[in-house]
Amino acid sequence: MKNTYLELIVDMKRLIPMTEADYDVYIEDKIKRYAHTLEENTFEVINDSAFLRAQQAISGYLPHGFNTKNHEFYHIIENGKVAGYVWLKVVNENKSAFLYEIYLNEDIRSKGLGKEMMTELESLLISREILFFKLHVFGSNEQAIRLYHHLGFQIAGINMYKHLSQ
Repeated sequence: MKNTYLELIVDMKRLIPMTEADYDVYIEDKIKRYAHTLEENTFEVINDSAFLRAQQAISGYLPHGFNTKNHEFYHIIENGKVAGYVWLKVVNENKSAFLYEIYLNEDIRSKGLGKEMMTELESLLISREILFFKLHVFGSNEQAIRLYHHLGFQIAGINMYKHLSQ
């Protein structure tokens, strides 16, 4: 029997919920990528490795892994293939959502897919009567900052640093 569902998404961009097995693969990759981000964006002397700090942070956010309350994980599908990931926390009673991650494979960035997925996420949240959509972005990620501004996100706070020479 043909899988008509896959045929329907071949030429569209979609958010497809992950399975627990998908999550296991995703979170392993996420920890590696987050460790790299921490290496580039931590402005203090820390004895623990970036990889260990990434593992600890993600374990703190997801104490029950895939089954952590309010957390949702999606594949971004383009032309029938996984093109990226979304990690979202939705707290219905607060009418808020926090985007932990939207990640696109490098070969498909800067082609409008990020904007399309953010718009799809907004529609999903609106349909669930969520009023506030929040996220964090590192200051060095200028492309994402421009996108979020373009989509109407506003700055809620800014962390700053200055390297002091000795």
